[in-house]
Amino acid sequence: MRLQVGNFPSRLDLEGRLAIGGALGFGSIGLGADLIDSYMARNAMDELKGLLARHNMAVASVALGPSISMEGDQWKQALALADRRAAAVAGFGAKTGMMPPNRWPKLVGEGEWHWMVGKFREYCDVLARYKMDLVFEFLGPQVGRPFPFQTMYPWIINLDAALELINRVDRPNLGLMLDVIHWWAGGDGDYESLHRVKGLPLTLHVFDLPHGIDRETMQDSDRLLPGEGFIDLVRWLGILRGDGFDGDVLPEVLGPQGKELAEADSWEGPRRVRDIYMELFRKVG
Repeated sequence: MRLQVGNFPSRLDLEGRLAIGGALGFGSIGLGADLIDSYMARNAMDELKGLLARHNMAVASVALGPSISMEGDQWKQALALADRRAAAVAGFGAKTGMMPPNRWPKLVGEGEWHWMVGKFREYCDVLARYKMDLVFEFLGPQVGRPFPFQTMYPWIINLDAALELINRVDRPNLGLMLDVIHWWAGGDGDYESLHRVKGLPLTLHVFDLPHGIDRETMQDSDRLLPGEGFIDLVRWLGILRGDGFDGDVLPEVLGPQGKELAEADSWEGPRRVRDIYMELFRKVG
């Protein structure tokens, strides 16, 4: 498994994140669309590759732009731009993402499924030209709870629905960005359910959840560093590792701890994250 740069101090730019991450043993980083565009505009992708190589860092993920909410010409233009960006970063071995809706303003029928599946297929087919995977993150029911007097219906809100989407799209380069809080909030915390993602393209968002939270009242910011909550992360990662996962693990702590890490010393904050996650990896084996 490869530890991705995450929960670093917010003051650090790309070069700072690469320098500190590489020195501390982090293995990968995510790149935003604006950053990719800036290197493309200067015809400087080799410069970016050299910067990554100097710090012994790989690219875990890239943002290429398309969103499920885009329609018509906006969608076509976003796909065309994503094609150019994908061509520029094809050699990095990174994955990209697109979020499906976890709620919908009306009961979901076959028309809605047909619309969404078509978009995912089209994007997957663009990425397949560059041997890139598309991974999506399903958001659990704690995200976007209905406001008063507003009716919202669940859609891609748990692992069952996410796997249905993957089966309907039927493309080998579609997989999951599997996040601990959405996995737990969307089900019963059944660790054995993780076997169901075996063989899919995967990236992971890993952190702990505090004792005493309730699925009906929990917030998406209820996140802790590994070892401080009740999730058996050794078992969680161990199941995925045993089924062949050897990819990128992103620390994604939000709430008060996330704020603390964002404001921490430029070296001490990342070192703390590194030590905790590397110890977790050591226990997984």
